[in-house]
Amino acid sequence: MKTAPPPPAAAKPQIKDDGAKQILAKGTTCKISDSHELPMDCAEYKAIGEYAFQKQGDAAVAETCAAFLTDPDLGKRLLAAECIYKLNAVGKTPVLGAALDALETEKDPLVKVRIAWGISGAEAVTAKLDDRVLAVVNKLAADPLTELAAGYLFASLFPQYMMGSGPKPPAKAQALAIDAIGRDNKSMQNAAFNAIRMLDDKPAVCAALKAIIRPDAKSWPNAAAAMAQLKDACVADVPRVIDLTLDQMAKGEMHLDVLKDFDRAFELDAPTRAKIAKACKASRSKAPDWERKSVDEVAAAFAKPKPH
Repeated sequence: MKTAPPPPAAAKPQIKDDGAKQILAKGTTCKISDSHELPMDCAEYKAIGEYAFQKQGDAAVAETCAAFLTDPDLGKRLLAAECIYKLNAVGKTPVLGAALDALETEKDPLVKVRIAWGISGAEAVTAKLDDRVLAVVNKLAADPLTELAAGYLFASLFPQYMMGSGPKPPAKAQALAIDAIGRDNKSMQNAAFNAIRMLDDKPAVCAALKAIIRPDAKSWPNAAAAMAQLKDACVADVPRVIDLTLDQMAKGEMHLDVLKDFDRAFELDAPTRAKIAKACKASRSKAPDWERKSVDEVAAAFAKPKPH
């Protein structure tokens, strides 16, 4: 059986927009941080961000910025990544291939992170680059220095907007997202949580969330928030997660957001609400002074029936 040929390499991007060129070619003298970020008040950083934001879907601006992703000057590469970040999906999706080329040739892992961050809102499926994105994501995720970049790039397989979602993520991307749910406190896990409602196999998703919601996992409160997004799909696990939350609060770790998320997502019965209210009151003395008012408010809310 013949395997499909790899997609052709992206054409080298060309400088096509003079406005973007003028800002990027100038570079910057602003101090670059140890994590290779430009300060928010850097004049050139602000200028390229504002320019790109005003031309969000402009193909010429996108290609011009992509051309600078491989510039020998570090500052110019960082400005180019910021430019692409400020474009919308229509603008950045056509240059996803060029950005992947830049990611794979870039030697500095911190710059890889900035490039991946810039292209995170592209639509990999629309660009027909989902297989290549997955391959690059797996390479980035294997290196602790670029795992953060993997999470940013992975998001391009799960584009979401205020009015809905983008193209349906392919099965291989969904499978990787379910696997990433178990990668405690990693960027890939965070990307999976953000994509949780786009994953079709809800039983597998709930099982993965159940496995990571445990007291030794750093990310368990975020996993609980993801579970609340799925509502009835994971309702069988709700009592256990509530008990875990209350146990942790008794030890001084206030997780009020988990309780509020569950209150919004699920119809908790009267005994459960009373148990939560009682536990909140009992844990109040363990909370820091600044958080006690919030504990009181949550206890009071659960002491009453849920308003409809």
